[in-house]
Amino acid sequence: MIEFKNIYFIRDDKVLLNDINLKINKDENWLVLGPNGSGKSTLFSLLNVYTVATKGSMEVFGKVFGKSNWNEVKERIRIVSSTMNKFNDTFYKETVYEIVLSGLHNKIGIFEKESDEDREKTLEFLKKFDFYHMKDKKYSVLSAGEKQKALILRSLISNPEILILDEPCASLDLYQREKILDFLKDLDNNLIYITHDISETLPNITHVVLLKDGEVLAKGKREDVLTDENLSKLYDLNLKIFYGNNNRPVVEIL
Repeated sequence: MIEFKNIYFIRDDKVLLNDINLKINKDENWLVLGPNGSGKSTLFSLLNVYTVATKGSMEVFGKVFGKSNWNEVKERIRIVSSTMNKFNDTFYKETVYEIVLSGLHNKIGIFEKESDEDREKTLEFLKKFDFYHMKDKKYSVLSAGEKQKALILRSLISNPEILILDEPCASLDLYQREKILDFLKDLDNNLIYITHDISETLPNITHVVLLKDGEVLAKGKREDVLTDENLSKLYDLNLKIFYGNNNRPVVEIL
């Protein structure tokens, strides 16, 4: 579904992405793991053309960037990241229902009366994900975790073929983080989960790519990549990985 070939991204003479090669197939859920500043967000921002690679090629759903109508590609992908904050002036005036409804047509804000079909679909969707009771709450009064769930639901309601979550738990306390992770573990969309925290690795993750200093340190099946050796190289620490009762990995510094 997604293939990056020999991707370079250079800004102000600094190489932020250095010869990235990565292929993500259908029915794979990927963890993108690396320290802050390793190039994780930069790489996947290329998909929505928030930035454009200095060199290399990108193919998504069989369409090559620069040779295809990329709007057709973007319609099949949803990204939830901190860049959504630039729309807070609009979100803060809206209810949870209005925010999720706007995701049906991938618009920011509601500017016309919704159809009966869209209204019914949105209400049923909120019920499905146990958020119906929040439908009339203003976004402005939600907790950080509730805001994040509202934005994730906004992205999910259009049933994207790929859902990209960029540091979705970065601003959450422990309780809110666990609520979001519990919610995400049962999603059946193709998921790309970007984080610097290995403890957020969901049980449904099948593949992992480790990024360090703009380069791929390791990639492949989860069990082959999440090893003591690889993680020690990634974080420049002597680490040992083990699994808790929730089947999520944690590391111990030796």
